[in-house]
Amino acid sequence: MRDIILNIVKAPQIFFAKQTIKRKRQPMSIDIRSYQSEDFGYIIPTLRNIEQQLLALPASKSGMRWIHHQETVYFYGEREFDVPYDEFIRKVSFCHAGEFYRDSVSTDTHVVRTDHQGRPLHQVVRIVALPQPNYAAFMGKGNLDVYKLEQLDYSENEQRVWMYTVHSPNGSAVCDDGYLAFRRVGDGSKTRVSFLACQNFPIPPLMALLQLDKWTWLKTKLTEHAYKVFCNTMFNNIRDCYLGIKFQVGRD
Repeated sequence: MRDIILNIVKAPQIFFAKQTIKRKRQPMSIDIRSYQSEDFGYIIPTLRNIEQQLLALPASKSGMRWIHHQETVYFYGEREFDVPYDEFIRKVSFCHAGEFYRDSVSTDTHVVRTDHQGRPLHQVVRIVALPQPNYAAFMGKGNLDVYKLEQLDYSENEQRVWMYTVHSPNGSAVCDDGYLAFRRVGDGSKTRVSFLACQNFPIPPLMALLQLDKWTWLKTKLTEHAYKVFCNTMFNNIRDCYLGIKFQVGRD
């Protein structure tokens, strides 16, 4: 109950003045050595299957796709940038996907395996972001705080980071898996950025208390709107990164 009250007290700052929130890197507090090489790619077959299911559906007007299960949501969104692929990947690093998340306030990355060029292949990342959507803070929802195992794949026409959630210190996520991919379009004169997610987040405490999640139509509408805002903000952050514009929320 104390945490819920603290979250509600912080809600006005999150909703109305998030740029005043102090960014502070949260340290890694799990034993990285407990994970084996095969753990980093464990989630990939499942995500490929989810990808097939999503791409088989027609996209919405916003170019996004959802599959709603009782507690888990599958999501896919993409955007094309009128930027040459080779130039794009020189300026934007997919190795730090969590930094592009909407309202990300902390990322701590530990590389555990590299290739012969020194590029990360396996890494463990802790990501902390403000409650999504922001108004959920008024319902007692706290920050998203997750540890992910990430496998990074490189090819001539694509860079992709697979993300597998293995721990959430505050219980803010049951699963928050997916990928972020940069792809060459056609002759390479454009770049497509795509994001896939398989997520299960506990509903905000006050929403659960009022049983608002029982209203399926309301839950679906709010969920899809939240994904649209999150995904579009993430794509805008990636664009700003390419342009050299500060996109991170809060103050250092």
